[in-house]
Formats: sequence, structure tokens, C-alpha cells
Amino acid sequence: MRKTIATICALALALTAGVACATHDKALLYGGAGQGKVIFDGRLHASKGMLCNDCHGALFGTAKKALITMDDHEKPVACFACHNGTRAFNDCELCHRKFDTKPATPPQVKLCGAASVVTDLVAPNKDAVEKETGVKLVVDKSNAGKGMVDLLDGKCDAAMASASLDATIGAGKSAGLSKPTDGLQMDVLAKSEVVFVVHPSNPVKRLTWEQIRDIHTGKIVNWKEVGGKDLAITVYTDAKASATRGLIKQVVMGNAEYVDKAKAVDFVKQVNDRVAADPSGIGGLGRGFVNPAETAVVETKKIERPLGLITVGKPSADLQKVMESLRKLGAK
Repeated sequence: MRKTIATICALALALTAGVACATHDKALLYGGAGQGKVIFDGRLHASKGMLCNDCHGALFGTAKKALITMDDHEKPVACFACHNGTRAFNDCELCHRKFDTKPATPPQVKLCGAASVVTDLVAPNKDAVEKETGVKLVVDKSNAGKGMVDLLDGKCDAAMASASLDATIGAGKSAGLSKPTDGLQMDVLAKSEVVFVVHPSNPVKRLTWEQIRDIHTGKIVNWKEVGGKDLAITVYTDAKASATRGLIKQVVMGNAEYVDKAKAVDFVKQVNDRVAADPSGIGGLGRGFVNPAETAVVETKKIERPLGLITVGKPSADLQKVMESLRKLGAK
């Protein structure tokens, strides 16, 4: 056993401590000469019936330093008067300990794309998901189309989507997506609602899907045609690469084209902001972006949409944990 220790501990062991002595109620940390730091636990030794004088003076020549060489490991001196493999252990790894001073870096999952998924699902649950899974979430909020482009460019682990896979791929093409979309899969984690808002002064509080379709396609151009004021209608929409716009076009408009005069905003929240400042305006957006103090939600048939993550093939193990956690939290 002595020869084994000598082989493993190839460097000289120099132990230093800046305290007077290792008393019964202290634990001292020594350098270990690169082999891994050594902890002398005075409390443990005291529990075995040992006293300070058993070591200090007899085994160690000074109370302030304990200088131990490689040769000492083979002699009944210093620590090895007891740690000889008979009276007490003499395995290297039980004394020398490697301490990693760098904090462990948690695995990361990067999500990119639809702002609606961020607002309605990811942001409210981010801290809880990270705590439950041990995975750090890196979130790049933009729109579903850009998220699809980023995913296929390898810039994120999953694209956030707030519409069907087909509608999201269509949004991606509006954002310049040209790469093949084979192998894509979408996991729906929760659902949310798309609503239409008007200015608070607008007396129109209810519209059918057919009326909303005709307004957005330009067939109905004045609010008086649906019981409102004699005022030309201004349609506000999310960006052309957004899943919300694609969902409205697919579900409500029957894939008809938007009226040429429709005003596309840069970010979905701006739909609420623009309508709040324009008595002639109407716009569709996720309910989570509506500010009820600024705009009024029009009553119509419910428009429910999926909130999910799109991946190229099967999600990684870390992403799968994140998805399961989001699905559970989103259901609450």
C-alpha cells in the first residue's frame, strides 16, 4: 500500500496553514502540493479520543506549519504515524480532494421566434422551468417566421410558434425562408386566444367572422356598414412573417389576401398601440397583448391557437425536459 501511495502521489506534498494549531473544534485546509487539498478535521480526530498534544510537539516540529515530503509517506512520522493503513486509512484520495472552483455551467436550450409564445407561456414560467429542469433558457423573441429561419440556420434549438406548423412555415417563407422543411415537427404545449380590438370610442362591439373577413379583405371599408360611425376602416396587422397574421388569414379569412391598405406593424404589441390611437382602427392579436385600458375587444366566435415549439427531428433530452415542464405549467 505504501508503494501505491508513492506512485500515485508523484509530487512533493507541502502542507501549509496560517493558524496556531489544529484544535478539537476546527477544520483546517492545507494546500496539498497540487495533488488536491487536504482537510484536517480537528473535530473528527477529537471524536476518536485524540488530543492536540498527541500530534503537536511529538509528530510536528512546529505549531504553525506542517511540511511533509514524499518520503514521509513511507515513514511512521507526521500524519503517517497513524495513517499507515492499519491504524487509519492511507488511501490518497481519502485525504487529497480535488475542488472545482468554477461553478458548474447548466445546460442551455435556446428558443427563438413567436413573441406570443414568450408572453403567454415562456416568460411567466421561465424561472420555474429552470428550477425544475436545471436547464437555462435563452430566449430570442421576434416572430414565428424569423424563428423558423433561425431554427433552420442552426441558431436555436427550437422555434416558438403560435399557429399550426403549416401556417408557421408560411410565415417563415414571408421572412425569406428557402431551406427545405422536411423533418420538422411541432409539439403543442398550451393554447391561447386571438382577439380583435377596436378603439374604445367605436360603438361596434360585436362582429361575425364573415364581417371580420370582409373588413380585412377590403370588401367592407366603412364602419357604418356594420353599425358604426361613418368612418373609413383602417386595418392593422402583425408583421407579414408573424404566425398570428397567418392564423387569422388561414382560419378567419379562408386564406384570402389582406386588403392592400392594411398597415403591418413591426411587433404584435404595436397592433394594440396603433388601434388605441386610431378611432378608425381594428386589429387582431393575442389576448395577452391587449391593454383593456386602451382598446376594446370585439365579441366574436372564439379563435383558439396552439402555443408550441418546432424542432428539426426529435427534441434533445434537455429540450424535452423543458417542453414537459412548460406543458405542465401552461396547463395550470
